[in-house]
Amino acid sequence: MEKKDYVDRSALLEPKTGVLFSDFIAKTMVRKSRHMGASYEKSYKTLIYHLNKFSEMNNAVIYTESVSCEFGDDFIDYLEGQNLRCAYIKYILTLVRSMIRKAANYGYAVNPTHDEIDIRSEEQFSIFLSENDITRIYYFKGLTKKQERIKDLFVIGCTSALRYSDYSTLNKSNFQDGYIHKVTKKTNKMVVVPMHGYISQIYDKYNGDLSFNLSIQYFNRAIKKICKQIGFNDEISFSYTKGGALRQETRPEWELISSHTARRSAVTNLYLTGRMIVRDIMSISGHSDEKSFFRYVKVTKNEIATKLNSDMYFKI
Repeated sequence: MEKKDYVDRSALLEPKTGVLFSDFIAKTMVRKSRHMGASYEKSYKTLIYHLNKFSEMNNAVIYTESVSCEFGDDFIDYLEGQNLRCAYIKYILTLVRSMIRKAANYGYAVNPTHDEIDIRSEEQFSIFLSENDITRIYYFKGLTKKQERIKDLFVIGCTSALRYSDYSTLNKSNFQDGYIHKVTKKTNKMVVVPMHGYISQIYDKYNGDLSFNLSIQYFNRAIKKICKQIGFNDEISFSYTKGGALRQETRPEWELISSHTARRSAVTNLYLTGRMIVRDIMSISGHSDEKSFFRYVKVTKNEIATKLNSDMYFKI
């Protein structure tokens, strides 16, 4: 049996100028997706789709060394022409840079100006539910049995900071001595979360049988209807950039609530207590760095000022 030496023969034999960017992405994607998961593969398939469509529209062949600052400007114009949001375009460009850096590491030729490809950052609008909002949801009566179970599952997410893929698959084995022990699906790391009082009551209510086997799409549709029934009808206005143009939109609050609102709400409410160290909250939420953590914290300037005002520094 021939021994594997892990030498990339194609990188040694194929001329550097002959490495098609989409081919490199596809090859890397197949290798990495074995342990990175379905979302990784889906993201890069989307990138390949846009690269191929861009190439067709511009009669261009994109090699690894073609990804320059000039290419970036044209590619952004193309993506805006697809009526994509600014935040999603930013994400696509992050994938481009990641693959170009991999290509450079593997010895392929890349354009040194690829790092200059960028688009202005735009924070994606999202809402969070306050502790009072979560209490309002938890104690609401008048739902069907199925809706009641979905509502309770949502409250678990709102008080645990777990992702939907994790809080929707909890079972008896995850609950030990007042704590939730869960290996997260996204990072494959163990988190240990203290059980909120609501979670303890929900656990007893269903005798620990909490998993519901609902797709995230079904759950999102259901929780919106439930929150509409509860009365989350305030009109929320927000702006975003789409297709290169600034747009304004107003929607009722219930339409903006989803499975991910639960995790965002838990992280924000934990932070707003003012009693917990960020690193400790991150150990519960599973965030690896403070930059990604603070993207989840939805706090207004007034709330920050109120939080700071309680510090002794501002007292005489």
